[in-house]
Amino acid sequence: MANDEVDAVALVASCEAAFQADNARLNAIVVSDFDASYAAARDRDCERRAGQLRSPLHGIPFTIKESFDVSGWPTTLGDPAHRGNVPGTHSDVVKRLLDAGAVLLGKTNVPIYLRDWQTYNDVYGTTRNPRDPSRTPGGSSGGSAAAVCAGMSFFDVGSDVGSSIRNPAHFCGIFSHKSTHGIVSLKGHGFGGGMAVPDINVAGPLARSARDLELVLNTIAGPTSAAASAIRLALPVCEQAELRAFRFGVLANHPLAEVDEPVERCIVELGKQLKHASATVVWDARPALDAAQLLRTYILLLRASTSHYLDDGAFTTALAASETVAADDPSYAGLQYVGTVLRHREWLSLQALRETFCEAWRQLFADIDVLLCPVAATAAFPLDEAGAPWQRTLNVNGRAQPMTTQLFWAGHSGLCGLPSTVVPAGTTAGGLPIGVQIVAPLYHDLRSLRVAALLEGAGYAFAPPEPRSAFA
Repeated sequence: MANDEVDAVALVASCEAAFQADNARLNAIVVSDFDASYAAARDRDCERRAGQLRSPLHGIPFTIKESFDVSGWPTTLGDPAHRGNVPGTHSDVVKRLLDAGAVLLGKTNVPIYLRDWQTYNDVYGTTRNPRDPSRTPGGSSGGSAAAVCAGMSFFDVGSDVGSSIRNPAHFCGIFSHKSTHGIVSLKGHGFGGGMAVPDINVAGPLARSARDLELVLNTIAGPTSAAASAIRLALPVCEQAELRAFRFGVLANHPLAEVDEPVERCIVELGKQLKHASATVVWDARPALDAAQLLRTYILLLRASTSHYLDDGAFTTALAASETVAADDPSYAGLQYVGTVLRHREWLSLQALRETFCEAWRQLFADIDVLLCPVAATAAFPLDEAGAPWQRTLNVNGRAQPMTTQLFWAGHSGLCGLPSTVVPAGTTAGGLPIGVQIVAPLYHDLRSLRVAALLEGAGYAFAPPEPRSAFA
């Protein structure tokens, strides 16, 4: 665009062509208005010709996760009871992107109440993985990842409280960034206008390149309008310019959350390649903490943070179920109810415990710059909509593993608000993508993004899906 070789209208047309070709099959974009998108693109092109560029995202088409408010479009979170929930204002994320000159194409699909590693609901139906439509694109930002992977959008912004940005990028073979907790406002996310800084949950971009992630993050990060008069966000600059300048910790597996052999092998091989490139590699790096205690704390606080979505009847049911859970029960099946009805006094005690975990991470980052670890136990799994997510299992190394075990790789760093970037790191023997999670210290988002960009330059890059005939 800078060389006038393409304009915003042409970019919207390319996205619409991909939409027309594949969305009926993939069901990634569930709300759209291409007439409005073309009108906005023409306006942005006029501004460009007049030398009035708003930002590096000027004229770039994007989509947004369905859970973010867009004025005049429904926000349902996949619940038919909320089909009529049509906000009159934009979420902070959408407003910042539009103010930066980006062109909104549509909203992307989610699982009901954003609580699944798949993406389906009774409002919009099932979203499928562009790599193999018989498999899930992940969740809860599954529509986001599918749209970006299939070329229907140049980038999307999702939310992540339980790997909802990271998991779909891993399953679809694209890039994503889970931002440091609190640096991107979530006002206008979910029902009732949302909170700017809810517990654990964050917003972040999904794209086909690491550079695009950074451009989007720079646009959406920053204090709310009320705080902007007093607060400025200045993320620490990453000084390292080469992979060999970094100290990499590698945690390819964990006894609490075993990963499939192809996933472990992919991350180990990446560590070996970095070692060969003269980078410092610390094998089996991990924070000095009780991982089981962290996982229990994370599940309790996760379910506490999302309990406001329950109506009174569902909360009463959870309250009754919590009273049957043994005090030493480590299972998600029980802890989900205990967390949902957590008393404030108990919540406060868990904050003190969380701080000990954060300190353990700080100590780890005194010895390494970033930690490389899995995003999930397996590559994208076949669609499975039977029962609730916590009742399902995954095949991990030939054994059934509760699907909720995936929460370990979400909460291990997510409970402490750490940023992490997902990069395509390889494939299974069958060609399904495998991503690596690059975890950085708090507020060092630009560090994990720099590592991602350098890995992309070294060949760990997005590859378009095979033509649909490959799965005919």
